Amino acid sequence: MEKAIAMQSGMACYQLLVVILLTDEVAKPHLLWDQFKAGLCDDVKHKLYHMNHYQADQEIPKNDIYDYGLWDLNRILVGIGRSLADFPPMPLSQQQWAHRIPNPLLQAEQYNVDEMATLVDEQRTIFNPDQATAFNAVLESVTNN
Repeated sequence: MEKAIAMQSGMACYQLLVVILLTDEVAKPHLLWDQFKAGLCDDVKHKLYHMNHYQADQEIPKNDIYDYGLWDLNRILVGIGRSLADFPPMPLSQQQWAHRIPNPLLQAEQYNVDEMATLVDEQRTIFNPDQATAFNAVLESVTNN
């Protein structure tokens, strides 16, 4: 693991750790995390600055860096149907990072609301009955909830 951290990106090392976890070759995975978390999370500080969670001149607490690292590791595991909870006593992320990550699709463009409303009105006229029902249900839910 030490050689991988020296030569690979944090994400590649997370993937290696996932493979190690899945092979059940490590009796105490939390000790592996404790030993290598600094190297595994070496690019997390940059990610957190890039996502505007912290100002460039602001020091990021190590606990936040490692917590995000655990969240990122868990995200990989969830993608293959597992989670850190499957490997006790691995620590679990304590923060809700998923809610703090900006959606690039929403940030990519600034929409003109009037143009979008006109486009929606034009498209509604060609909805089939099922599409119209679905659209109206979503619109009502968004409007009333």
